[in-house]
Amino acid sequence: MELIAVCDSKVNTAPDFPMGWWSLARSHELQVGEVKSVSALDRELVLYRTRSGAVRVHDAYCPHLGANLGVNGRVVGESIQCPFHGWQFGGDGVCEKIPYCEEIPSRAKLNNWPATEINGEIYMWFHPTGEEPQWQVPKVEQLDDENWTAPRQVEFLVPTHVQDIAENSCDPEHFQYVHKQSETPPSSVTVEEDGAVHLRAEMNASGMPGQLHATMFQPGLATVLTSYGPGAEMIVYNSAQPYSREETLLRWTLTVRKEIADLAGDQVMNGIIDGLQDDYPIWKHKVHRKQPIFCKGDETLVLFRKWVRKFYLPNSERGVQ
Repeated sequence: MELIAVCDSKVNTAPDFPMGWWSLARSHELQVGEVKSVSALDRELVLYRTRSGAVRVHDAYCPHLGANLGVNGRVVGESIQCPFHGWQFGGDGVCEKIPYCEEIPSRAKLNNWPATEINGEIYMWFHPTGEEPQWQVPKVEQLDDENWTAPRQVEFLVPTHVQDIAENSCDPEHFQYVHKQSETPPSSVTVEEDGAVHLRAEMNASGMPGQLHATMFQPGLATVLTSYGPGAEMIVYNSAQPYSREETLLRWTLTVRKEIADLAGDQVMNGIIDGLQDDYPIWKHKVHRKQPIFCKGDETLVLFRKWVRKFYLPNSERGVQ
């Protein structure tokens, strides 16, 4: 006699964290000499900007007696000083100075995470074995283009794994049922030579028909360009800060061509922001299916699951998605 299976919510586990670049803050949120305590990827981190303006990210806890350098730590030149006993660590995480001892233990170092700053945000590179960055964050030219409006910034805390959020971009069928489109929009999903996933679809947002082109560079890093006609475009830049396997902070940056700023700029931006609220109840209450039962009409979701594997270690127990 076969026992009834345990509830899915008790046995389904979220994937590990994908390798890639993860947003930690907006650039304007970190001034020269400022230190911040940051949570990401189930880790406590210290984020700071040196006197020369460079950004640095390390694991937060001092190897000496475990103080959190993100809480009352202090920037000294290009280094960060522990608030407990004054130990100083350089940009590579290695201890450079102990105020009361000339000999520095060889193991006195913080785990260092490669960092970059682009598109008005600060990112850290994550790889589960500590390998160096394998690609760079692409620059979104529209954010600095004088023909586009000043970027609008919004954030959303989403109670699900970053991969499940990204999967939406390859799921045109859900637009009809979740976003109340009259029908599933004509669309295509492809993996192209740049290695990114591209979704192209005909959309109707806030009563305005348009052509949508979403480009996903990695889970949690994407652009969505919507064209409503010549000179009438909007772009949404999406980055992510996974706090944990069950909670992700999304950072959106939106801008429209100045030609439509007064006519419909706020309307189209508010429309796409409101659309995320449609997804929220699904994300909050769903479980992650490591091996979902797909039908023949789910070709785009199958494509996504095959593509996303490259962001996990092949021998990871939860890395085959």
